[in-house]
Amino acid sequence: MIANTKMGAETKRLENKMVNVVKGLIENEGRVLIVKRSLVDDVGAGSWETVGGKVHFGEKLEEALVREVREEAGIKIQIDELLFANTFFTDSHRQVILLMYLCRTKDHQVNLSEEHSEYMWATRSELYHHLPFAVTSDLEKYNVFEKIELID
Repeated sequence: MIANTKMGAETKRLENKMVNVVKGLIENEGRVLIVKRSLVDDVGAGSWETVGGKVHFGEKLEEALVREVREEAGIKIQIDELLFANTFFTDSHRQVILLMYLCRTKDHQVNLSEEHSEYMWATRSELYHHLPFAVTSDLEKYNVFEKIELID
């Protein structure tokens, strides 16, 4: 579906867009890696999130996650299982399909890309403090904390 919006003398066409995203709940010694988006990011500037990103055309889901983690955090991961899939809208014309995987790593040293300004190996309580409510709600809704042992 395409919508037209009047902007002054111009008419701007807004096309509906669907984005496929893979994310990793990356565990290491009872903590989960979270990263803070750069303050100059177009989407969610300054917010904390798990590592991951968009799936490129023709890319397999797990390959996309390995690539995104390598690009954003500079670490190697082992993907254990798909935790859940969900969908949400970032605005009325952009829908995200999100797949969250449980991953593990032995790497401690993170090398952030320019997309992120900080990282943290977070305990369970730090996840609740830093991640958006929608993310922690999904972690609870899909019983993720029953599948992973975290430091409180």
